[in-house]
Amino acid sequence: MAGLLERLKSNKDDARRDEYYWRIRRHRRLILYRVTGIIIALAVVGCALYISYLNKEYTDYDIASDEDRRDSEDAQYVPYNGNVIKYSRDGAEAFDGRNNALWNITFEMQNPRVATCKGYAALGDFKGNMIYVISAEGQIGEIETKIPITTFCVSSQGVVAAVLEDEGSTKINLYSPESELLAEMKCTMTRSGYPIDISLSEDGMKLAVSYIRVDNGEMKSSVAFYNFDEVGQNEIDNYVSGYDYVDCVIPKVRFLDNETAFALGDSRLVFYKGAQKPVSISDILIDEEVRSVYCGENKVALVFRDTDNAGGYRVDVYGSDGQLDMRKSIDMAYTDMVIKKDRMIVYNDTECEMYKYNGRKKYQGGFKESMLLLVPGDSLTKWTLVNRDTVQSVRLR
Repeated sequence: MAGLLERLKSNKDDARRDEYYWRIRRHRRLILYRVTGIIIALAVVGCALYISYLNKEYTDYDIASDEDRRDSEDAQYVPYNGNVIKYSRDGAEAFDGRNNALWNITFEMQNPRVATCKGYAALGDFKGNMIYVISAEGQIGEIETKIPITTFCVSSQGVVAAVLEDEGSTKINLYSPESELLAEMKCTMTRSGYPIDISLSEDGMKLAVSYIRVDNGEMKSSVAFYNFDEVGQNEIDNYVSGYDYVDCVIPKVRFLDNETAFALGDSRLVFYKGAQKPVSISDILIDEEVRSVYCGENKVALVFRDTDNAGGYRVDVYGSDGQLDMRKSIDMAYTDMVIKKDRMIVYNDTECEMYKYNGRKKYQGGFKESMLLLVPGDSLTKWTLVNRDTVQSVRLR
């Protein structure tokens, strides 16, 4: 009898434990269902907000700051690492969207030119003999050349390449940020041709040069790549790769980053890629007149007259792989274009349009004042607007 009672008690205890564990499991399942439901609801709301953000079109902007300036009529402006450089014959300065000065220098130049790459800038005198090298902290170098300067560029490390030309003599020189001569290349019409344009990779280790020459009565253009790193030290004159193009003038060559470059001619657009020895990866034939070319952040935009829209333009945007990313018609009489991340901004002094590369319009509107320069910020909606009297920091809405 006692054993039977003990078994019955044990069975009751087991039943209580089973019910207890079942209630715990049910409670945990309820918590899991509630948490899962909340996560799904948040995901749905997040997706809805994201889709709304993607489809949102801005039509106006708010002015976050509006600072007065008094610049001369001959002042010119260029974007500089998210900020602005103003330059003229007697000097240059850099300032941010709230008109805070970053640096300034004084000089006397007849025909000042500016080249920038991220935080570095080079300011030189076309047909003169001076180039000033500037970092985010201010001037760090002063290059004085023996023969006149025709063109120059700068890398994100402050290395400067310059084409120097005098009667019967053309050179391409490389200088350190502190103005030390790093390399010197002599150019002759019979050997290499005349250099039309040059570009340094961001790290300053590779140089692209567009040459033109006449060979056996034929006009030829060449794009040559030089490597000043260890790989190039084993090659004659640091020459690592190059391509010839017959009956084509190539006035523009640019590195988009350390490994990718493009060359634009009157009949073709060519992309090159290579960490050490760039090779051609895409050769696109062009049978229309290119009105303008803009590049930035691994994109190249070509502007043509739009044959289907009288008075309008067509913009073809290519990725660094040479593939067409976007083709867009615009009616605006543009004066400038900005390629930034995943967007293209087209504007003149009174109006502006912005597009994503899927062709979707993100902004269309006018400026509250006549503007000379638009500098986009890291955010899609933040811009800096500049004219001779004011600099404005604005946010789209």
